[in-house]
Amino acid sequence: MRYRLLPQALIDLEPIGDTIAEHNPNAAIRLVDSLERRWDLLTLHPFSGAAREDIAPGIRHLVVGEYLTLYRVGEDAVEILRVVHGRRNIEADDLDS
Repeated sequence: MRYRLLPQALIDLEPIGDTIAEHNPNAAIRLVDSLERRWDLLTLHPFSGAAREDIAPGIRHLVVGEYLTLYRVGEDAVEILRVVHGRRNIEADDLDS
């Protein structure tokens, strides 16, 4: 199994990285590295993230620092749907890209 970043997740990452990099470029690099390491682990243990049936069926989340990765497990890949700040209220409409 592998992971695949869907378009909205890529869109989410840019402003997160840019905002952090304004204050601390190394912290931005560390965050992206941490996310990628955790996503790699998801390929080995795809159901390790908490189920988020409150958002939509089949959705799970993984916490990395202050950020949530919202994903679903497909047949051949973990699909990374969104990367959002943990304080954000997420609803099913937020998953539409």
